[in-house]
Amino acid sequence: MSSRILAFDGLYGEVVVSGPLAELAVTPAVQRLREIRLSNIDSVSMPGIANVSRYEHALGAAYLATRLNFVSHMPPADALVIQAAALLHDSAISAFGHLVEEALKYTSAKFNHEKKLLILLRHPSDMEVGGINLQVFAGRESGIGAWAEKTFGSEAETRLEAITAAMMGKGRFGPCIAGPIDVDNLDNLTRIAFHMGLEVDRGLPVKIATKVVAVDELNGLIFSPGAIDLLEQWLALRRLVYSRLMLSRDDFVGKIMLIYAIVTSFQRGYLGQEEYVWRLTDRELLSQLLACKDDEVVRTVQSWLVHDLWPLSDLFWMSGQAPTYSMVYEFSEFATGVVGRPCFGYAILDKRTRLLEAKLDSGKDVRLGARPHKWVLGIASRKRDKFDLHDNRRLQGAASEFFKESCLGKAVETPVDALPLFS
Repeated sequence: MSSRILAFDGLYGEVVVSGPLAELAVTPAVQRLREIRLSNIDSVSMPGIANVSRYEHALGAAYLATRLNFVSHMPPADALVIQAAALLHDSAISAFGHLVEEALKYTSAKFNHEKKLLILLRHPSDMEVGGINLQVFAGRESGIGAWAEKTFGSEAETRLEAITAAMMGKGRFGPCIAGPIDVDNLDNLTRIAFHMGLEVDRGLPVKIATKVVAVDELNGLIFSPGAIDLLEQWLALRRLVYSRLMLSRDDFVGKIMLIYAIVTSFQRGYLGQEEYVWRLTDRELLSQLLACKDDEVVRTVQSWLVHDLWPLSDLFWMSGQAPTYSMVYEFSEFATGVVGRPCFGYAILDKRTRLLEAKLDSGKDVRLGARPHKWVLGIASRKRDKFDLHDNRRLQGAASEFFKESCLGKAVETPVDALPLFS
């Protein structure tokens, strides 16, 4: 295995990853991410983000973990735990990012990619021979177990536990990887903004990382005072990015069509068990959906591939917290009865805003942003009739009745020229 990787990154320029971290980066578990998109959909309206890979993002998150201010003062093994957790945080993610994970939740399956490595480590199942070393990509074992044994020796199991705990936001280093603001979402958001074509400070994630002077299991990341302006810039960028990601009608209905195809295939036995489905890459998933013997599934995927999209209702803002996907699935059946045609719904929490409670090394606590208080709902139908004004009014009333939440009005896709530039 290589002990040095030279990457030319769109955000950070020339990035060198060396030593044990480089050896981890070339394991099949990480290389699989080259075949999975960062975006949860092969975006039509934002082609710049359509084929950015999770591998690119994983390297970026790991690079940010090396730039955390306090890491340079840590024992090398502890620093490597943080960096490895950043590199591996998406290693068990399913095809099309979170899309398959969401589809499984429509059927009440409980899958969480951030917990998957810990489950494999502690409880290897009969379906996944070898636990952490299961065959994960291109017929190869994950490579994680062998890497840990080589890197940490007798401490391999303990260090792997710390890595997987950090990936879930637990333990001493959890806030670095999975917190209100962490190396994952610092890189993820800025990378999407850059590829989306927004005007963005490409060095923003590194600038914030260098202001993280400590980490505390209870209080999260500790920042120097100079981080506040940078965090406010990050929140402003978040609003711009999710104003586009959430409300793109083409991508919204595209997600509905793919989720419908996945749920239908899963229920009818064409995709096998959850333990197998999560390992598929984007290309493998599409191949299996197109090869299944269900005309409804095949037609849906083929239509999505050529932009022959289903009719989509208005997108509605609903108050409160987003419902579970299984509830949205139940609502789909309810809506079918209301409008007299097959319906399938999808819901997204308002991700344009986030509450950050930043703790400064002076002891001062600073609150930035706000908690989301609404979510957006849309309904599509494989029947080709458009949703008219009467249909949308009935669906709006049905949503308020079913979810027992107020409808706050129509959510409108924001034109690009109406978005303020970020600099």
